[in-house]
Amino acid sequence: MTEKHYIQSLAKTMTTAQHIVLAALLAMAGAVSTAAAPNDWGEGTSSRSDGATRDYYNRAGLLTWRHRMGDWRDAADAPQGDRPYATVTVKDDDAVRSVEWDVITLVRQWVNGKFQNQGMFLRGLSGGGKFHFRSREHQGKGQRPWLVITTTQGERVLVPKADTYLEPSTYRGMGDADVLKVSRGANHALLRFDLSDVPKGATVQRAVLRLVTFAQYGGGSMVIGVFRCAQGHDAQDTKPIPGLAAKHPNDHGIQNDPNVLFASDFESDRWARGWTRVAGQIDAVTADEARRYQPLLGGALRVKIAKGTTTALNTTYQFKKELGTEPTEIYFRYYLRLASDWNQTVQGGKLPGVSGTYGVAGWGGRRSHGNDGWSARGLFTLTIPEGNPLAGRTPVGFYCYHAEMKGQYGEHWVWQTGYRGYLENNRWYCLEQYVKLNTPDRRDGALRAWVDGRPAFEKTDIRFRSVDKLKIEQVWMNVYHGGKRPSPYDQHMYIDNVVIARRYIGPIRRVAR
Repeated sequence: MTEKHYIQSLAKTMTTAQHIVLAALLAMAGAVSTAAAPNDWGEGTSSRSDGATRDYYNRAGLLTWRHRMGDWRDAADAPQGDRPYATVTVKDDDAVRSVEWDVITLVRQWVNGKFQNQGMFLRGLSGGGKFHFRSREHQGKGQRPWLVITTTQGERVLVPKADTYLEPSTYRGMGDADVLKVSRGANHALLRFDLSDVPKGATVQRAVLRLVTFAQYGGGSMVIGVFRCAQGHDAQDTKPIPGLAAKHPNDHGIQNDPNVLFASDFESDRWARGWTRVAGQIDAVTADEARRYQPLLGGALRVKIAKGTTTALNTTYQFKKELGTEPTEIYFRYYLRLASDWNQTVQGGKLPGVSGTYGVAGWGGRRSHGNDGWSARGLFTLTIPEGNPLAGRTPVGFYCYHAEMKGQYGEHWVWQTGYRGYLENNRWYCLEQYVKLNTPDRRDGALRAWVDGRPAFEKTDIRFRSVDKLKIEQVWMNVYHGGKRPSPYDQHMYIDNVVIARRYIGPIRRVAR
């Protein structure tokens, strides 16, 4: 069946209202714009492999499915359950035809706010074969997926905001393919429609998912069920947790708190005197209009990753030299603002953190063995590209060398709780780290992180060391592009209000001055 004949046959089943809406949609090339949720799966592209794959629901954000090949809930709200919202038996008859699912129950739940609309999950339930459907990328607009919704206030024909399928044989995503594949136990199809145009208060009277199958394989038939996508984190938003800083408005006098070991706000021309070592492409600034700088409380340290270079900041506070002793647990807080020119397109790199390398092991490919060195610097990964639910944000986390690391280089642990470790440009963030070294040869070491006073990461089973002589040597203010590949252009960030303490510090309590 040609596309022309398909549209003609489909038109016979449509109301006048649907014709009008369909014509408008086709004229707009099927694009619907709405704000994305952080826990939406990404459509992505196969070339960048930045969307949903067999392992990730958002590969650019390093966000994994809880179950390989996707997370869903069934009509009874059971995770990975087998009670579909709707089913259709699709036969292999080598025909191009429309296939419809009655999804009114699912759409009503989304419209009424019972569940967040994270998309539809199509999977084979019984039978066999492989069935191919047109995706929203198909050139023929009339054969793309539609969701037809009838309410008490009219009818709407929606095209997908995103669609893709999961392929178990590759790590790459299929979001830009012009096909959606469904096969039992293998390929699953994902579709997400923007329901924001459905009038609030309207009663959904009918909801039909319509796909076009154009190729079938296996010679039999398969029952395909519709389920509800249910990926992501369930962490609720919380109020910022106050700490030592709450007693010191605008951090004024925080350096005199008995639990504070060191503080620097970069306001004085002599700010470098408190650090053990100062190095990098850095300067203290109070203004930088070209890069949309806005002060936190006043001046800040500007850090530049210059074009063609890797090292931007390499400054340390060494406990033995400054205090005469080395701790085994510490809190470290700083404020970070990524400038308007920050855009990581080549590779990730390092951010400030805590370490005990002693110049022996635990950085730069010098693998930790438990008796020679360790580190837990911060990290940044590639900035998430356009078209992704987290587009424009840069993931941050821990880059850790520890005694049980598997490879030559440190492990990456992004701060994913509540999606708080995904930072936007041109905004100040309060980043706080806690490091507690393990009892030698026990797995009781801990790393914790907070973003703006809210928990963002926790891991409490780390073996940093096997000998007592390894302690926390320093806070390592490190900004490094790589890896080994230099930055392709100048990029900047700002750092302010660094505090090192024995207790949780928390965000600044801001008061008018």
